[in-house]
Amino acid sequence: MKKGKMEISNEITMGVETIGGTINQSSQENDKKHIRNKKAFLTALPILSLLEVTLLGVARNASGMDTIKMGILTFILTAAAIFFIQFQEDDFLNKPYAKSIILISYLGSLGLIMIPFSPELFSFWMLGALLVAMIIDSRLGMLFYFNLTFILGISISLRPETTIQLLIMGILMGLLSTSLKQKATVIYAGIIILSTNITLAFIINNFVFETGTNYNYITSFFSIFAVLVTAFLLSSFYFRLTKDIVPVIKEEKENETVAEVEPEVAAGKVSGEVTMMMVSETQEALDTQPYDRDVRTSYELLLGEGNEILLRMKEFSETLYSHCIMIGELSFKAAKEIGADEMLAKAGGIYHEAGKINGKNYIEEGLKLADEYSFPKELRVIMKQHNIKYEKPTSVEAAIVMLSDNVVSTIDYIKKTGDKKYTVEKIIDNIFKMRMDKGTFDESGISVKDYKILKEFYMNEFKHMEI
Repeated sequence: MKKGKMEISNEITMGVETIGGTINQSSQENDKKHIRNKKAFLTALPILSLLEVTLLGVARNASGMDTIKMGILTFILTAAAIFFIQFQEDDFLNKPYAKSIILISYLGSLGLIMIPFSPELFSFWMLGALLVAMIIDSRLGMLFYFNLTFILGISISLRPETTIQLLIMGILMGLLSTSLKQKATVIYAGIIILSTNITLAFIINNFVFETGTNYNYITSFFSIFAVLVTAFLLSSFYFRLTKDIVPVIKEEKENETVAEVEPEVAAGKVSGEVTMMMVSETQEALDTQPYDRDVRTSYELLLGEGNEILLRMKEFSETLYSHCIMIGELSFKAAKEIGADEMLAKAGGIYHEAGKINGKNYIEEGLKLADEYSFPKELRVIMKQHNIKYEKPTSVEAAIVMLSDNVVSTIDYIKKTGDKKYTVEKIIDNIFKMRMDKGTFDESGISVKDYKILKEFYMNEFKHMEI
């Protein structure tokens, strides 16, 4: 027997304890502050990089033209990295201390490059980009490394062969960044990097292995060795410092765009053992008590494979389509566990990010789509409330879609970072605890009993997944 809103209301009236927690009235202000800080940081980094390179160029008595050239190059390359950060689906800056790590690592490496010695031998300038790859994101770390390599190559006129060697080393460090931060694999990854560096140097120097040549193999070996050891120690300290902080994805995201992610994620690897079923054109009609609404579009049509919006979504991005289908299926099963409206939860999950096919602010664009295609009122509400940026959930189904999205997206995020210290149980427990502490579901009507059932459901659904 499925629960209607009146039944849930009666439960509350009869004394069933509802999910409590003090409503955080300043949450919207905090969200706005986060967005302002993010924009300020993304604007400041290219400017600070330009100023640093210019001042260091003046300090070392470089010619005016060289200083201007290096400043402009640095600004353009840094702006490209900022563009990458801003338009990625993963918000790198939501990680603990991410802004500080990026700022110190990037500016510190730039400073080391501009110091007049042999950076291609004393490789400590690599440390900043490697730390970003190990802690923040491997793609961002490699992009920083490429920027630094190009700046280095032009500033001291590196030989093309040496530049190629450094670029290969950067790619290798980025690919092995996950292994470099794990005790079980750091030694093997380090051996691969060190041996590759020496081999490339040996080839570039015409197979001459003498300390009397212009290339000092011993210095190069130990400087990169020092970089790897330092990066491992610093990343270990960071993960120990933040071990109890499990990031919850999606809540902090606003004005998102769909970004291309790794093929295995697009193929659905994130779901682990969760089987993604194609949506049937016909579904069992709703047997709950009717809502007070003018239904002009049936859920059967909305959930059919040939639905126009679903076809547009699939054409726009297979990744987006796979994610939304997965959230719909998961929300359907979760709603069934507590007797909520399964079809509404499924439709809410499938269409929660439909607005991405039309624009950057996907919630507003999604609501426009909902009006254009005459979505039921309850479905439009879920599309708006699944992300707490706008409103807290005011229905059980909206809360379920929010939970499904949080769980799947957070597990996906943790898997891509390569952090092995988080278990699925820890992630799900943290999500539910955070929602209760913030009073997210105070207005949804979920009882304590349902809350516990949902938590157990998600635990069981993902219990066989390995992070």
